Amino acid sequence: MTKAIKYALFLILVNLQFAFSQPAIKFSETGLQAGFTKAKAENKPLLLMCYTSWCPHCKHMKSAVFTESSVADFYNSTFVCVAQDMEKGDGIKLKDSLKIASFPTFIFYDSNGNTIYRVEGEFKPAAFIDEGKSALTRKKQLPFLKQAFDNDVSNSTNCYTYVRALKKGGLDVSTVVNQYFATQSDKQLLSEVNWRIFANGVSDFNSRTMQFVIHHQREFSDITSPERVKRKLDYEVKALLNPLVETVDTIDYPIKRKLAAQIHSFSTDSLIFTYDLSMYESTNKWEAYKETCLLSAETFVWKNRTQLNDISSNFLTHIPDKKALEQAEQWAQRSLALDPEYDTYLICARIYQKLNNSQDAIKMAKKAKDLSVKFGWEGTESEKLLKELNSPVQ
Repeated sequence: MTKAIKYALFLILVNLQFAFSQPAIKFSETGLQAGFTKAKAENKPLLLMCYTSWCPHCKHMKSAVFTESSVADFYNSTFVCVAQDMEKGDGIKLKDSLKIASFPTFIFYDSNGNTIYRVEGEFKPAAFIDEGKSALTRKKQLPFLKQAFDNDVSNSTNCYTYVRALKKGGLDVSTVVNQYFATQSDKQLLSEVNWRIFANGVSDFNSRTMQFVIHHQREFSDITSPERVKRKLDYEVKALLNPLVETVDTIDYPIKRKLAAQIHSFSTDSLIFTYDLSMYESTNKWEAYKETCLLSAETFVWKNRTQLNDISSNFLTHIPDKKALEQAEQWAQRSLALDPEYDTYLICARIYQKLNNSQDAIKMAKKAKDLSVKFGWEGTESEKLLKELNSPVQ
């Protein structure tokens, strides 16, 4: 055996020894039921990590958090630790029964198999230890918080604490929130804690609470802040309409759109305007697209170069009437005023070409070409357009 081979083997052995000596949480993958049996026998709580092979946050936890000595020492000495791929074996059914919505999800059980605590997401080592300690703290456990809420459903502090714990674990809070708000008068709804409960737990546009907030946006802005009210309502409009736009659901979209339109804020109206255009574009309803843009484009996208370009380009391609094209030229010019871009010059040039304004069309095409030369961009399209514009009419 040569010295080189001996040295290579030595390095392999050293690396293997180092790898095996690295601390890590000792997760069993023999199944949750086997974990419960072990937890009961050892009188220990159990930690279940719900993960998938593709989840980057799961991979980070495994490589950078579970291998920290303080984390490994705490969890190995305190819990029976089980890991389950939610897309393999028992995990496929567990995912639904445990209501796992994101990865990783960590579920803590007592030694008898009762859920006591849940959290989702990626944590730093110290924070992950803190979560384990919280799982062992009775007043932070889900059964304790549920009992406190059930004992006094009208207690806002108990409700908010319970709702936060449920959301932290990716669990539904709507039943708890609805029970609580049923105890609150309109006057009582206007409070900071009730805003926080609303922000964390109400999404139903038809609910009394959502309707109350929609009609008292100014009062809630004074209680919390205008930005928080805006952020919440924007989020709910996106959650309501975005899936319908993505699936081009022309049946439910008009119905849900009416609910969102009740808000009547600039921000949500702007979102609805954008969703309307997407639906019209997807369904080739260009007349409705035109009328919506002519009515509201300058209100909602006057400062948005990208949207102005998209609208101008769609008018150029799909909307032939002269007055509409003249308006599209104004939007393209506004986009150039915001940011003179190669593509926008070309849009302008082609609109002028369609309006039989060859002089301005050539001017815009030249500006596009000059810009491509200045920055070393590929300018074939501008050169082709200039050649077309300068060719004598046959």
